[in-house]
Amino acid sequence: MSYSILSTWSGAQKHPRHSPVHRRSTVHRGFTLVELLVVIAIIGVLVGLLLPAVQAAREAARRADCQNRMRQIVLASHNYESATKRLPGYAGEHAPLAVNMVGGIVRTDKKGVPWMVQILPHMEQEQLAKNLGRICDTIPAAVPISQSDYSFIEAVVQGFYCPSRRDAKSYPLLAPFKDRYGEYGARTDYAMCGGAAYSADPNLAGVDLEAEGVWSLGNKIQMKEITDGTSNTLFIGEKAMSSIRYKTGSDYGDRAPLAGMPEYHGVTNSYVRFIARGTHSDVPDSCTSCHDFGSAHIPGWNAVMTDGSIRTVSYTADMKVLKAVATIAGREVETLDN
Repeated sequence: MSYSILSTWSGAQKHPRHSPVHRRSTVHRGFTLVELLVVIAIIGVLVGLLLPAVQAAREAARRADCQNRMRQIVLASHNYESATKRLPGYAGEHAPLAVNMVGGIVRTDKKGVPWMVQILPHMEQEQLAKNLGRICDTIPAAVPISQSDYSFIEAVVQGFYCPSRRDAKSYPLLAPFKDRYGEYGARTDYAMCGGAAYSADPNLAGVDLEAEGVWSLGNKIQMKEITDGTSNTLFIGEKAMSSIRYKTGSDYGDRAPLAGMPEYHGVTNSYVRFIARGTHSDVPDSCTSCHDFGSAHIPGWNAVMTDGSIRTVSYTADMKVLKAVATIAGREVETLDN
């Protein structure tokens, strides 16, 4: 009996029982709903603070890219001038002054190659320039082009697009361009400066102002004719557009593809702008923008002077200054600053 009790006591020593009072809990404590909501709120505040800064940085990068693309256009135009001794001109809107831009000879049939096509060989796009030149300068406007030529109409030149406005691709064509060129055509977001005003202005009836700017209707000017100075003379700028028609092809000042169609006056609206009514940011819907400079950028529209220098022009810039820099020989003393 004593042996049994001793044996039992010994076993108990080897395997002692632990009281629940001394047992430690291994349960992990999680977040409460209040704590989780606080964390989410903090993250939301941080995102709200950082997102505008990120968006502003991205837009600044796009605006700088836009400026660089415009500078390359001016450089290509300078190379064109070095090769031909004249700057590119443009075919366009008014029958008496229409011109064949290949040879610079005045013609009554109003054939012509748009200014963008003229400088393409100096943007490493020589083959595209040849095909577009053939299409718009040898095929009558009343004759639809062959389907094999559609690819040239749709061919995109990335340097002609503002990255803040739309992707570099072809966009829908409307009549009469659709009847001639098919469903889609490449575009440009940049326009040449035709001068301080345009002849359709009812206040300037009977006054010929097409020869005021660097880009002259019916004429290709020489550098020596820019007596106001190349740093004081506007070369190209961003063209104003309706902000809800970037991709529809229905903006009146954006209807023509790069190949143009000089027999139709709407071509000029797509490629040339005048300092006639001032400038403005892209508005939701406005037909009056078809002759104006403007932009999708918030600070102002990008402009490149004839010497290649860049300006960011405020939408509230002095009209007297704008009209002065739009002319090549106006003898004005105003300069366009950032």
